[in-house]
Amino acid sequence: MALRQINMIPGNILARTDLVRHLWFWGKGLVFILLLFVMFYLAQASRFALQQKAQHSDASMKVIVTNKIEQALKKADGINMQMQDLKLKAGLLATLTNQQLYYDILAVFAHAFNDATWIDHLSIQRGNEKDTDRSNLMVDGFSLTHNTLGAFLESLSGNNRIQDVVLVYAKKQEQKSPDLDVASLIQFKLTCSIIKGPLK
Repeated sequence: MALRQINMIPGNILARTDLVRHLWFWGKGLVFILLLFVMFYLAQASRFALQQKAQHSDASMKVIVTNKIEQALKKADGINMQMQDLKLKAGLLATLTNQQLYYDILAVFAHAFNDATWIDHLSIQRGNEKDTDRSNLMVDGFSLTHNTLGAFLESLSGNNRIQDVVLVYAKKQEQKSPDLDVASLIQFKLTCSIIKGPLK
């Protein structure tokens, strides 16, 4: 005779327990799926926020750079207007006075310099009423040797706008100095005239 297990629990309780077990299983599955959807949504939202932030940052940088460029262009335009105004005034002044401009005189004179000769003092006297195209210069300076001073004088004499070059004196510097190079400098003084016209 075979023995068979007899379940003493009522059937309705067993059915309810089985239903609860199934509901619990499917409930956990639904919660897991919902969590996956939430995580995916949060990841996409974070990525979208980062893209928006990057675009906003790029746009703000473009605006800043554009503003800086506009400010620089405005300043450049202001400087150009001031330069044109100064050139106009300088040209008008030169026309009214029929005299040469200081920077033109200095540019012509500086064209004749060499590396071993330099000036200590330069005075410019305008020409008289009869000769307004001429400016007279008196120059004090130093040179390393008599040879370099001679080369400087030759360069001056060879300039088509410089005339009447006269060396007033050239002598060794009398000031005693512990530096032998400074003590052996040639001190000179000369006069010359600069006339109007293009430099050739």
